[in-house]
Amino acid sequence: MKLKLDFNFPSLSGNIKYDDSVVLLGSCFSDSMTSHFQYSGFNALSNPFGTLFHPIAIANTIKASLTNSTEVIVLERDGIFFSWDSGSKIHANSKEDLKLKVIAARTELKNHLEKANLLVITFGTSLGYRNLELNQIVGNCHKQPSELFEKELSSFDEMAKTWTEVVKEIRAVNYLIKIVFTVSPVRHKKDGLVENNRSKARLIELSHSIIGDNASYFPSYEILIDELRDYRFYAKDFLHPSGEAVEYIWEKFKDYLFNDETQELIAKIEKVKSLINHKSLHPNSAADQVRIQKAKEQQLLLSSKYPSIYWE
Repeated sequence: MKLKLDFNFPSLSGNIKYDDSVVLLGSCFSDSMTSHFQYSGFNALSNPFGTLFHPIAIANTIKASLTNSTEVIVLERDGIFFSWDSGSKIHANSKEDLKLKVIAARTELKNHLEKANLLVITFGTSLGYRNLELNQIVGNCHKQPSELFEKELSSFDEMAKTWTEVVKEIRAVNYLIKIVFTVSPVRHKKDGLVENNRSKARLIELSHSIIGDNASYFPSYEILIDELRDYRFYAKDFLHPSGEAVEYIWEKFKDYLFNDETQELIAKIEKVKSLINHKSLHPNSAADQVRIQKAKEQQLLLSSKYPSIYWE
């Protein structure tokens, strides 16, 4: 009995290898994928400016990083300083420290983009908040009064123009980097379900409008919405994918990104990490010590052969 649609799509042209550098930017789905990359042994940089959902907000941080911008537009709330371009993760107790943090994040992102083999961009929503004084889409409203903003569904043309320029700027510093666009399957209920679907439709069209040489699309949104297609694959809020769904999408992502040799290595790395991290019922027992010792010997063996494995 067939209980779901089969959903097949081509693998990435030119697979990613174990020692390739990875950068992930965008919505919280990027963070979910980052944890899997890191557990699989990849040294992955994720969202140095915090979680960002809107394509223009993501683009603004990339542009500022690649142009070595030192301009930081700062706001203060309850004695804490934030940046309009960044998520709430970036904050400080003074304006000067906040600027230093933002500039450091820009430097970190630029350095990683210059050497990265893979950049994953996860678009979350095309519904943005435009700061009326600045006349720009902000990365986060930082709990400021609603009258400071105008909520808008950004046009396809504006987002496509922005991202066509950004891809060119990325290519200027790293011509061979592979860029994968994906749309987060997380629903934005507070905007309304009809509005959420309009928003996601624009993001899907945006992604497909800018793919081409060394830029492709991974259908994380479609896997959850069309292949899994059941609320048992959602968390209790019915908005976020469940842990099981994230694992399923990660397995699909692995098939999309990695060849058989890399997947075999990933399996070995994950096995060693599982042995090391296992919570024993009898810690410090002789058997437990033997398990840890064997796992560390396997770790050392893999590290000597593949020195770029990320073990933390």
